[in-house]
Amino acid sequence: MRKIVILCTLFIVGIISAQETGTIAGTLLDKEANDQPLPFANVLIKGTSKGTTTDFDGLYTIENLEPGTYIIEFSFVGYETLEKEVVVTANQTITVNASIGASAAALDEVVIKTTVKKESEAAILLEQKNAVTIQQKIGAQELSKKGVSDVATGLTKATGISRQSDKLYVRGLGDRYNNAYLNGLPIPSLNPKLKLIDLGIFPTDIVENLGIYKTYSPDIYGDFAGASVNIDTKDRPGKGFLEVGFSSGANTNAIGNDFFLLNGGQYDQWGLDDGSRRVPIFLDIPNYNYNSTEIDYFPFDTSFNPQKRFNAPDGGASITGGKTFTLGEDSPQKLDVLFTGSFSQGHKTALNGLEAAYNSQGESVVGIGFFENVDRYKYKTNTTILNSLGYRWNSNNKILSTTLYVNDTQDELRELRGRSSEDTDVFIRIRRGTYEQNNLFTQQLTGEHRFTENKYELNWGAAYNKAQGLIPDRRQLIFTELSNGNLILGDATSPDFANNQRFYQELNENDYSGKIDFDINFGKDEEDRFKHKVTIGTFFRAKDREFEANQLNYNLNNLNNLTVDFNNPDALLNEENFLAGQYIVLENLNSTRIYEADFTNFGGYANLQYALGEKLIFNGGLRTEIFEQNIFFRLQQDLETSPFRNSVLDETFILPSLGLKYALNEKSNLRFAASKTVTLPKFTEVAPFLDEDVTESTLGNPELKNSDNYNVDIKWEYFPEQSGELVSATIFGKYIDKPIEKIGLASASNFISFGNTSNATVFGLELEYRKNLGNLFKVEETTWNDLNFGINTTLMYSKVEIDENLQINGVNIAPTNKERRLQGASPFLINADIAYTKKIKNHKITSALDFNIFGNRIYAAGSNGRGDIFEKGFGTLNFNFKDEIGKNIEISFKAKNLLNPSVTRFQDQENLNQEFTTYDFDNGINLSLGVTFKL
Repeated sequence: MRKIVILCTLFIVGIISAQETGTIAGTLLDKEANDQPLPFANVLIKGTSKGTTTDFDGLYTIENLEPGTYIIEFSFVGYETLEKEVVVTANQTITVNASIGASAAALDEVVIKTTVKKESEAAILLEQKNAVTIQQKIGAQELSKKGVSDVATGLTKATGISRQSDKLYVRGLGDRYNNAYLNGLPIPSLNPKLKLIDLGIFPTDIVENLGIYKTYSPDIYGDFAGASVNIDTKDRPGKGFLEVGFSSGANTNAIGNDFFLLNGGQYDQWGLDDGSRRVPIFLDIPNYNYNSTEIDYFPFDTSFNPQKRFNAPDGGASITGGKTFTLGEDSPQKLDVLFTGSFSQGHKTALNGLEAAYNSQGESVVGIGFFENVDRYKYKTNTTILNSLGYRWNSNNKILSTTLYVNDTQDELRELRGRSSEDTDVFIRIRRGTYEQNNLFTQQLTGEHRFTENKYELNWGAAYNKAQGLIPDRRQLIFTELSNGNLILGDATSPDFANNQRFYQELNENDYSGKIDFDINFGKDEEDRFKHKVTIGTFFRAKDREFEANQLNYNLNNLNNLTVDFNNPDALLNEENFLAGQYIVLENLNSTRIYEADFTNFGGYANLQYALGEKLIFNGGLRTEIFEQNIFFRLQQDLETSPFRNSVLDETFILPSLGLKYALNEKSNLRFAASKTVTLPKFTEVAPFLDEDVTESTLGNPELKNSDNYNVDIKWEYFPEQSGELVSATIFGKYIDKPIEKIGLASASNFISFGNTSNATVFGLELEYRKNLGNLFKVEETTWNDLNFGINTTLMYSKVEIDENLQINGVNIAPTNKERRLQGASPFLINADIAYTKKIKNHKITSALDFNIFGNRIYAAGSNGRGDIFEKGFGTLNFNFKDEIGKNIEISFKAKNLLNPSVTRFQDQENLNQEFTTYDFDNGINLSLGVTFKL
């Protein structure tokens, strides 16, 4: 609380001592091109040196204007000059739109330099207002103001979106219902368990804006029900610039506590594995059942002893630069070059947590345990490199090449102390060290072309994505505490070679995609503007994956019942005892450990945008997808030499969509959207690989099928004259036929799998409000004008109906609740923020507080009498402060998770009228300080 008071005091102090400015923004249209956007035109404040030029979409912004009355002048070589009077109010963005046409003495050639401003809040709201489809965007300017450092966190500022660990939920719909795109082309996940890539690996340094599409239109893939998220990367730098940034920080849980990890490579701190964790050579021999008695050397470079690490401060560095080059004197040809690279690393410590599993009588599940003392140590790195090269030979033609490389690593050590069940007095300890390395290489080539005075427009793109996910040398040991306090290796209550193990996993995936979209504008109104548009397109996507896991189990042999130091198991599990045969390492041959998968999806679509009057626009289309997915796998009972079985999903999807936009007046719209989409099972949900964790194991289901989704949205939105303000309300509904759900199996072990339940219904209400407090309280030139407030709320109801006779892998799921909420769906979600911006001489200060809270949501559905497991709702509070000092220096301070709530899961056992906690940790408060030099 003391820290919060100090931060709020700093926030208020900044409010008291400053000077107010305002902003003018808008769109300039070209009368000679049917009121299409006019790029590269001059926009000046008459009688001053302040001004700008319009970007490719005719958008402009002029900031830092003292309150008062100005004459704004629009001009373009060969066109008439237009002047408009505008009154600027402190801390408000005034929208001034205009159209100009050619003068009598038009010139033949025009060359004007410009830069794009698509990341500004004003530009994005203008685009949202004018769009025919329902969409929401968050620009780089808003992300910066709210102190957002990665894309996933940025998305949680949007209405109806929440985050659970590395999973994103949109209107309660989880990973399998959402898609991610980079510059309009699909991008795969690095995690084999997830369809949606962890958007937290993308730093906001590379982002121009984030597009969020919760309604379906035929130009996006039909595997959709929650949202499609598009990341538009920065690509047009304008005049040359170079920025270098550094940051440092810490997590409060890590401060003052020791930090431990298992040993690995010498370059781990940079996110690079030097090969120390490599897979032993003998595991590369097909169908070879390894036994360590057959070799005369020690095959491991790593050990089981935890190592105390220097708990260094978190930190990061970034460099971003670019320039637009004009190719030849007075030439319209432009070459846009942009480069950005960043590296970040951080420590996280969570001590004295809890992990447990319970049966229907509230007793700990035998063999899984009740661990009431769990410590986690985690070290993460992220390296991102983006290079963008664009060529524009005139204002109507652009080609863009984008290259992206992301390397994300996570090194975690978990130490658990507890009992294999609450009914025993025998305590066990578990240590598991897991190193994960995920990397992604993406190469894209896209193009935009306009013809015949913008009557025709061609957009195309192609992409190749290479993803790799590695878990090299995960190590686990189990110890039993004797009554005298000594420890022995292994679980004396449940002896199993697999208790002590090394595990290796590798995933390689290739993803190819391409698209061609062609727009035909036709029909003109009385002002000679195009009213209608037909879009036709074709697309293709193919993906292939190879997955392999290997596990080596430890037969303790002669080491059984020997006491051991918890922090020095290498005293027994060393090279000398290995070569002497005191313990034996055995390969755990499991026929499900290897699978291959692929899919192809191609087809076409057509869409019609038709003005039914001055205010009503129809938007409807049809998409056809020819889809084939193959999963090649073996079952547990198969031999390693057995041929693969094949799970095939081969279907043709016909996916219609309908949209209507009605302009109630110049400031407000009413929109309607309806569509049919599908949800396809993920590779890992189908492949019967058993993914074992300490307290939970997941098994795929080869009989899984796709779901059909029926979606309806009605939205009202109001855009006040002051740009940057918004009021909106949305009613949405979804009916999902045979939804895919994570379901507990009716077995003694805590196994979870996936199945098609009968149906699900979702409907709810979304509300959004953005307001400048000076406008709200109708005051001028006061501190209130420097404060902007935003809040969005989602209220939602969901219900899933489950067939009680459903079987998964031949096992009856015996659902505890035949009707329940949809997995991941919260009954309510609230995002709120208040931002303060002030210019004081050569300082531009920005401060922001943002708050998020969600209601309890189902983590996993219960079976066999076990209650559903819920994640308990909690609130998150973040603070951000930034000071731009002149044109060359920026300093920032961020405090995340200030309330530091516990992340808790509980099993709701209604038959006992009790809740049993299955997971409980707190993540600590993250503090960071940064400085950026702008050269």
